[in-house]
Amino acid sequence: MPDQAEPLRQLIKEQFSPASLKQTRLVAVASGKGGVGKTNIVLNLALTLAAQGKKVAVLDGDFGFSNIDILLGLKPEYSLQDILDGKVTLKKALMQGPHNLWFVSGGAGIPADETRSQKAVSRLANELHSMDGEFDQIYIDFGAGFGALTEEMMRLCDDLLLVVTPENTSLADAYALLKMMTIRGSVPQVQLVVNRVASFVEGSATAERFMLVVNKFLTINLRILGYVLEDTAVSRAVNRQIPFVIGEPQSAVTKCMSQLAKNSLSEELKVTDEHGIKAFFKRFFKRNS
Repeated sequence: MPDQAEPLRQLIKEQFSPASLKQTRLVAVASGKGGVGKTNIVLNLALTLAAQGKKVAVLDGDFGFSNIDILLGLKPEYSLQDILDGKVTLKKALMQGPHNLWFVSGGAGIPADETRSQKAVSRLANELHSMDGEFDQIYIDFGAGFGALTEEMMRLCDDLLLVVTPENTSLADAYALLKMMTIRGSVPQVQLVVNRVASFVEGSATAERFMLVVNKFLTINLRILGYVLEDTAVSRAVNRQIPFVIGEPQSAVTKCMSQLAKNSLSEELKVTDEHGIKAFFKRFFKRNS
């Protein structure tokens, strides 16, 4: 009896060939705990990259507690939950935002059924295949917590953008997330962002402290992407529903986003078997064969 991944394997066998390969970087976004500013980081980072000419999409994976559409002041017709339920395609669900940024809301309904994670991931993988080469980067912003669907998707992505703050609770929960992933399997390249720092000195010290513990107890490839200063421009942006990189382009936090974008593009991405949508499929097959 064929397993749930068999239809997807057949699709790839029939339609996927090396000649069709294009590079689309898949980045999971997570934090150990809620309230660290993760969604604001990914939204404004994506907007910064889009303004620089990169084609970027953000998928809001915080099912039932979507914030991307609220921060943008937009009302999308479809959500990521609709895609996972097979009600709509990814291409149809995507909504265009400022700077030619594309996004999909997580929705405000009942959270995804975590017991159907393999079927949901299979469907999303199929949809990503249909968009191969359409984007330079696709960010999948997950909510706090660590369910089956979240864990599966994080592992399949090329990178894990991990957002922390200098608070001990944030660092402890972020470490716990990485430790749990390590125990249960492999972990993708981790890009660390320290948010809400009083100074770059504090940001650097926090990152080094976190890396020291990770390097001592876990086998993980962790890279420091950068630091984001505490700035009242963020709360004003949330209240106005206008992202701060658009509403306050001269603010300190906007300049931090520019540096994060520069750091994220510092290494030229190449089409290889280890990255992009092709690698997503390979990792999926390996984990579910």
